[in-house]
Amino acid sequence: MRLACNRDESRTRPAALPPVIRRYGARRAIMPIDPVSDGTWIAVSDAGLAATLLNVNVPKGHFDPAGRGVLSRGTLIPRLMPCATLSDAERAGTAIDPRQYPPFRLVLIDDREIAHLYSDGTRLRLERQPLGDRPHLFTSSGLGDAVVEGPRCELFDRVFTPGGDGRSQQDAFHRHSWPDRRHVSVCMERQEARTVSHTVIEIEPQRVTLIYVPDAPDRVPPLPPNALVRSGAEG
Repeated sequence: MRLACNRDESRTRPAALPPVIRRYGARRAIMPIDPVSDGTWIAVSDAGLAATLLNVNVPKGHFDPAGRGVLSRGTLIPRLMPCATLSDAERAGTAIDPRQYPPFRLVLIDDREIAHLYSDGTRLRLERQPLGDRPHLFTSSGLGDAVVEGPRCELFDRVFTPGGDGRSQQDAFHRHSWPDRRHVSVCMERQEARTVSHTVIEIEPQRVTLIYVPDAPDRVPPLPPNALVRSGAEG
């Protein structure tokens, strides 16, 4: 299983800290650290459980901003890292009070299945399905999720062709930008925000690996995996 994630952030937000291994009960997990929340947006544990977090940008009026949760979404993934299985993480995730956090989409993956926990700020919705042979796409934008979903999904379908090299296709997708539409690109850039990092997680038998690039992938030359900084934990 291979999970790739671009992180888009405000230009004024402090840069993330490099990946570290932290212990959560009997488990260890590796993750880059957001210094604002001391949490993260992506992690993988030695149980072979990976998680990534996206903001959900719901239409105005969909929920009451006055009642919007004040806890950081960056603390959500660390809450799930003690879990030994995807089912355990689902149970822990559905116990979260969505009113305590701004809207979010939490994606949980092991080597067989994918679970998707969606919060609109008032309610949680859980979906689970096999990983299957086709890649999965989750995307969001501060401009409004609906603004970027169309063009990015269309690009996704063009890049991932049957019979192709999935890793190369995944890397090409995350490096892609439209010169005349940088604001909606996968590697995005606009006046107040840009893609600031790229992370790849690989789950293999008895080993998990996290590869972290502290910049937009289209700003650095493509390198073979063994030339990138790697951190891992035996499972």
